[in-house]
Amino acid sequence: MMRMTTLEMPRSLVNLPEQEQLVLLRAGLYEAGRARLRQLEADIVESEAEVQRFESRYGMPFDQFETEALPMLDTLQAHEDYNDWFFWQSVLVDRRSLVAKINGAILS
Repeated sequence: MMRMTTLEMPRSLVNLPEQEQLVLLRAGLYEAGRARLRQLEADIVESEAEVQRFESRYGMPFDQFETEALPMLDTLQAHEDYNDWFFWQSVLVDRRSLVAKINGAILS
C-alpha cells in the first residue's frame, strides 16, 4: 500500500515535466536514506563500543547483569553503570531496528 504525501516544491521543480520530478524525488529519497543509514551506522559503532565497555567491566552481557549481578551490587556506581548501560543497549537495539527498516524501504 502506498501512502500519499503532500510536498511543497520550489517553482523550478514544478516547471519540470512530471516524470522528471518523480525521478528527482526518488533519487533524493534514496540519497537521504543512504545518508541516514550512515548516521545510524555511526550510532551503532558508538553504542557497541559502550556496551562492550560495560560487558568487559562486569564480565557478562547486559541481561545477565540486570538479573543476576545488579541485585547483589548495592553501590551507587553499579546503579549509575546500569543506567548508562541500559541507555546504550537501548540505543543499539533501536538503531539496528531502524537500519533494517530503512534498508527494507530503500532497497525494495
